[in-house]
Amino acid sequence: MRFPILVVAVLAGGVGGAASAADVADWNKPVEPFRIVGPVHYVGTNELGAYLVATPAGHILIDGGIPASAPLIEASIRALGFDPKQIRVLLTTQAHFDHVGSLAHFQRLSGGRVEVMDGDVASVESGGATDYLFGSAGPRFRFDPVKVGRTLHDGDTVALGGVTLTARRTPGHTPGSTTWLTTVEDGGRKYRVVFAGSTSINPGTRLVGKPSYPGIAEDFAHSFEVLESLTPDVFLAAHTGFFAMEEKRARLGRPGTENPFVDLAGYRAHVAEKKRTFDEEIARQRAERPATP
Repeated sequence: MRFPILVVAVLAGGVGGAASAADVADWNKPVEPFRIVGPVHYVGTNELGAYLVATPAGHILIDGGIPASAPLIEASIRALGFDPKQIRVLLTTQAHFDHVGSLAHFQRLSGGRVEVMDGDVASVESGGATDYLFGSAGPRFRFDPVKVGRTLHDGDTVALGGVTLTARRTPGHTPGSTTWLTTVEDGGRKYRVVFAGSTSINPGTRLVGKPSYPGIAEDFAHSFEVLESLTPDVFLAAHTGFFAMEEKRARLGRPGTENPFVDLAGYRAHVAEKKRTFDEEIARQRAERPATP
């Protein structure tokens, strides 16, 4: 996957602005929107997930790419026959510039209520300035600040038009990283859907010693406990590479086949891979020799 390359390069100071811009552009290529299951539609870019949950009472938008993703997401919503002005609630899985970059645009367009997990509110309202890792990394990691209309806590629900989403706090990647759960119906069958919060460890993050924020290692460990306890049918996430979107989309709708986004095994493999990475990284940091005074 390409998305970690930019982060490594910027934090290491090894890549100039032109290359970094090219990497960001590579995340933001338009793709044709489509219905995944029930009222859940994909309206994001080739790499940055964004999901419209369409209901008779208005719509819920989950995540929103980088700031430049706004016109692409808006066009995708319209292409599916929905009006972005009918968005009633704006949600996010994490308060990073590549997932909340269009939040301000859609809040202005629709007047929808922005609901954010406790721990990420300050970052959303500061445009990323208070982020523990990227807050001091420069303007390319910033976004337009947005006033949060509701602060969420673990287990809170968001209900609209017969759809109920449950927020599970899965912190670490950001202090308020959120995994969203819902059950939808399609073709007479009910599907448990997960929009999994990210558990990637960005380069420069300190888990022990001088942690990036107090309790970050414990937060990651808690998040893996939560994610391992879930048994979703449909696996979605903030980055399309996490759940092989294009591969699954190519098989969607084939006669006589199950919806390819039904992928509990893929979900479990993804969580296990991230957990291994976390265990290896925390072991590596614990083994580091103390710096010489």
